[in-house]
Amino acid sequence: MPQIINIVWFKRDLRVSDHVPLARAAASGPVLALYIIEPEYWALPDVSRRHWHFIHDSLQTLRDDLGARAAPLVIRTGDALQVLEAIRTMYGAITLWSHEETGNGWTYARDMRVLAWCRAHGIAWHETPSGGVVRRLKSRDGWSKIRDARMAEPLTDAPKQLFAAPNMVSEVLPAKDSPLFGPMAIGNVQAGGRPEALKTLNSFLHERAIHYMKTISKPGSSARHCSRLSAHLAYGTLSVREVEHATKLRMQQLALSNDEQAPQWRRNLAAFL
Repeated sequence: MPQIINIVWFKRDLRVSDHVPLARAAASGPVLALYIIEPEYWALPDVSRRHWHFIHDSLQTLRDDLGARAAPLVIRTGDALQVLEAIRTMYGAITLWSHEETGNGWTYARDMRVLAWCRAHGIAWHETPSGGVVRRLKSRDGWSKIRDARMAEPLTDAPKQLFAAPNMVSEVLPAKDSPLFGPMAIGNVQAGGRPEALKTLNSFLHERAIHYMKTISKPGSSARHCSRLSAHLAYGTLSVREVEHATKLRMQQLALSNDEQAPQWRRNLAAFL
């Protein structure tokens, strides 16, 4: 009986820490860490090269973090179904792991096609909730209880070592200026990647958040005193749960502080939460 290959499909979760699908896949056997660049997606009107610049940074650091655990990040360009079918044909027995994706109508339709393909071939697809979006609720009643329970769960440690799927070589990561991603970006683009995410979170919690409430509605100053974490949360270089845990830990530290500004810090971080 062939060994089952565990495909971890990275989408908007470009990290190895607090990544439940990766941890569970690693505990199940050989892992194939996969990122698919879908040309049809990049032709949509609501995506641009700005997004690719951030994703490109994030994929580079994800590749480094996976490589440190003895597993390559496998890049493929093409239709997701065709890419997955080629891997199934190569290995025979596969299981698919991912976070639930909160994207747009196109990504939803894509995932429905992948789900139908999985069912047609008897492939288990394990999707793990991500962030505060709760699927299939009949009403908003009870949403906050589910969301808060998720956020209270312990963070999932990154696997220390991965057993990589054999005989799989990655394609070259397309350049930031590849024509696949549309016209050239205009102006500055926020840097992506896990180290930038952690640096931005740390600077907010320890340097910038004290003026969060006062400046949140002021376009000029809010650029500094708001968290600057939106892109990192959107592409998953940080999990929402990581941000919540770090913020609460900082508030606990401030509660024990003799600094006369500590109450002001706590009020602003409570508003951020």
